[in-house]
Amino acid sequence: MILKNREKAAADSRSTVGVQKMSLSTFLIRYNAIIILVILIIAASGLSPLFISKTNVFTLLRQQVPYLIIAMGMLMVIVTGGIDLSVSSVAAVSSIMVAYSMTKWGLSGGGWSTWGAIVIGVGVGALFGALNGLLIARLRMPSFIVTLAMMYAGEGIAYIITKGNTLMLNNKTGGYADLVGFSTATTIFGIPVAVIFALVVVIIFFLVMKYTTFGRMVYAIGSNESAVQLAGINSKKHLFFVYLLSGILCGIAGVIITARSGNSSALTASVDYNMSTIAGVVIGGASLMGGEGTVVMTVIGVFIIAVIGNIMNLINLASYPQMVVKAGVIILAVLLKSLSSKKHG
Repeated sequence: MILKNREKAAADSRSTVGVQKMSLSTFLIRYNAIIILVILIIAASGLSPLFISKTNVFTLLRQQVPYLIIAMGMLMVIVTGGIDLSVSSVAAVSSIMVAYSMTKWGLSGGGWSTWGAIVIGVGVGALFGALNGLLIARLRMPSFIVTLAMMYAGEGIAYIITKGNTLMLNNKTGGYADLVGFSTATTIFGIPVAVIFALVVVIIFFLVMKYTTFGRMVYAIGSNESAVQLAGINSKKHLFFVYLLSGILCGIAGVIITARSGNSSALTASVDYNMSTIAGVVIGGASLMGGEGTVVMTVIGVFIIAVIGNIMNLINLASYPQMVVKAGVIILAVLLKSLSSKKHG
């Protein structure tokens, strides 16, 4: 009996030491995104007292709403082992169609008219997403090539529709007020409505990716699509819906972009939604090879990019140094991810 107790104690001791060793050697690597974000927040607070002001915090949150929404779709795409380079252009065309339908087609009278404009904007995103999904999932074309082509197509369509002009929503006729629910001014308990909406979207996708069959299939496709097919599961259907959802989320982001600014133009296609969302997903620990990535860590990754840009704006640095710093953070995150994979390999 005594011998058994000693053996058990020794085993528990070895287990504890093993956990301690694992924690000491992998903590910085495994939780690098969280650590980077905390360090950035502390550094930002020290560099500029304006960073932690209520005005700046809410401005930062509002600015990240489209990025967070688009990033949820990007996460799913990357988890499957793909990439979507068309998100900026799709969001731009969706934004333009919302403004165009309200200013040119008269869908600005409130009620169902406004919902018609919103449905058109989201529908355009869904159309792009469905086309991406059809070409990638059904015809087995490379996602990089397909979405790159869609990026150029979307940008071209945006300029064709607007003729290079900015579409302004007329506040006097209720155009801007129709979308005021997603504008910067509308709040619930002091929190911007758009921020609350983005939080709801994040929570929904957290539950989908973690607890639903669809979420498990997304991870399975990224890990080993051949095994999924051998199990008799239609991986093409799931892959199609991944790109369809990505397009829909871009359409929703387009609606919010129009609501925030009260106008829309083809220049939205040049906003860095592509690189920032891809960077956020990768910094959050997702593997570009597929099969890895979480919603929570993606949100953290998006805010790492956001905080870098925000603090540099507060200290009046040009955009070019921001690009260099962002590149360095991305390389560091990928390096730490590589080290973590080797350690557990």
